[in-house]
Amino acid sequence: MEKIMNIGIIGAGVVAERIINAAKNHPRANIKSIYDLDSSRLEDISNKYDLKIATSENELLNDNNIDIIYLAVPPKYHYPIALDIFKSGKHFICEKPLANSTKEAEEMYKLSKENNIVCAMNFPTMYSSTYAKMDELLKDGFIGELMRIEFQGYFSQWPREWQQNNWIATREQGGFVREVVTHYIQIIQRLFGDIENVNTFIEYPADILKSETSIIAKGNIETTPVLINAIAGIEMKEELNLKIFGSNGVIFLKNWRELWISNNDMEMQRIEIIESNGLVDLLDNVFRAIDGEDSNIVDFYEGYTTHKVIEELLNN
Repeated sequence: MEKIMNIGIIGAGVVAERIINAAKNHPRANIKSIYDLDSSRLEDISNKYDLKIATSENELLNDNNIDIIYLAVPPKYHYPIALDIFKSGKHFICEKPLANSTKEAEEMYKLSKENNIVCAMNFPTMYSSTYAKMDELLKDGFIGELMRIEFQGYFSQWPREWQQNNWIATREQGGFVREVVTHYIQIIQRLFGDIENVNTFIEYPADILKSETSIIAKGNIETTPVLINAIAGIEMKEELNLKIFGSNGVIFLKNWRELWISNNDMEMQRIEIIESNGLVDLLDNVFRAIDGEDSNIVDFYEGYTTHKVIEELLNN
């Protein structure tokens, strides 16, 4: 019988709740305990999912029965807590972005290599059937020679109604570039390589504490241009598009899960895909990595290289 993996969660926000639900759908996953500084939110989550409450981060880190720590706190707290997680010797799943600066992200990547533990990041699209199909089409040469990559993001408001907290609209930690564009930078770099030579035009509101309202940017992967165009506060339903143009065809990833393709022989058509739960698959890949088996995880190196591009986009 395969070993049950006990997970301790630091942070009791929306993402933590999604991980709790994913764990309920994996036969090897068990949420051992959870901690958050917000005692009211912590109590609500504990009661809702019948979870044990830890009295501190150290209680989780010192619990010999916990195999994995899931870190789901705001970005500026990732690095200091990560240092303690590394010292504990526990396996480590980190919410994105990896850290709150490129320097911190680089240090976390280096520490992940020095410690004999599995370190993974929560980029759930990477574990979707849609991503797997897109990767397959590219490897089969569907688009021909790569010509251009574009990301377009349109947000009716930021933050969204379901995403209200005290940091996600701040320039220090939040904004749609860190929260959303990050996912697509990671996908692009996994598929095609590092984005370099980033030039960006970014707009911020008058309030110096608030996050960006618009971005137009250009970089390149070798000789292929990568274009980014995103804006918040417009009168349309949220829409996210990753467009990959080639000499023989195009691939569009729309709103995370819709995959559309076209070439000279066909008009744009949607590929019907049966999706699995990406977070369940994330946990499954982490467990396989811990077992020493082949796995597909987004490691801290990818987190670091993604963060470098995000910082360049934000002119930080």
